This record gives sequence, structure tokens and C-alpha cells, in this order.
Amino acid sequence: MPLPLLPDFLTLTYRPDLHLLVVRWQRLISVAEMQQGYLLILEHAAAHACRHWLLDGRRRFNTDREGAQWMLSSFLPLLQPRLQQRTYLAYLLAPVTLRDQDADAAFPPAAYFNGRPFLGERFVEEGEAIRWLQQQP
Repeated sequence: MPLPLLPDFLTLTYRPDLHLLVVRWQRLISVAEMQQGYLLILEHAAAHACRHWLLDGRRRFNTDREGAQWMLSSFLPLLQPRLQQRTYLAYLLAPVTLRDQDADAAFPPAAYFNGRPFLGERFVEEGEAIRWLQQQP
């Protein structure tokens, strides 16, 4: 079955050499677009059996509590049933986003990921994010 087409606000590339899904948000998005995008990402990840994701949000530049709540309560629980193992999400963010109090509050603390079938981390440099992903099982 062919994968669904991607909307204009999202690019997605599977890197078989790194067994890595590279996702780039292309612009500021609404919560509905974020939800649509993440569901498409999961479809592509499942098609490639890929559990290591580089999520480039430097152009997206918006993280909010509503979107974060949907991620935690609705989206992240979908990963284990679809991908069968722990999924690793490296978020590539603009440095200013890491200093934004609301964006910081929207991202769960490291302890949140303990014992969960997914792990997320934030980065400002793409090379560092890829190295982190490659270190994960």
C-alpha cells in the first residue's frame, strides 16, 4: 500500500544508511496540522520499521501546551503498538526555543520517559542529535 502524500508543511526522508527518519517542519503550524503531521510520520516510520526519528522543528518555531498534551496523551501511546519497540525522538530546535519558558514547560522532564516505550531529547545541533540517535539501541 502506498504511503500518503505529505502536506506542504512537512518533509520526510528515510535514511536507510543510518536507519533514521528525518522529519522537517517547514513553517509555523496549527495544532491540527501538528496532529496530521505526526500521524503521517508514524505511517512512514511503520513502513520502514524505523524507531529513530530526527524531528527538525527549527522552522516550525511553535510548541504549545495543547499540542504537547495531545502528544503525551494521544500520540506517543500509539508508538509501541505500531513499532513494537522503544522509539527514540531527537527534537532539533532553534536555540531561542530552548530558552522559551512556555516551550520548555511543554516538553516533559527527563524523568517522564523512565520506563516508557519512547524517549525524547532536545538538541540545537543536528550532528549531536544524529549521534545521540545512533547511540540508542
